[in-house]
Amino acid sequence: MTAGGATLRPLGFLVLMLGFGLRLDSSWQGLAWALLAVGGTLTAAGLAALAREPPDVAAFVSPEPKR
Repeated sequence: MTAGGATLRPLGFLVLMLGFGLRLDSSWQGLAWALLAVGGTLTAAGLAALAREPPDVAAFVSPEPKR
């Protein structure tokens, strides 16, 4: 796993969107629920990794010293 779950969060989001894209009232309902469950698990694992180990990048650019 990379720092802060940087791979798991986008992968989980993609799998979730694939699951939401399938119609839940069709014969694809089982696959849709499986994709939703797997995507939710991956996303939760990525967010948990982010909470455990926040990225070491600053949110703002530090100002340059005046010359």
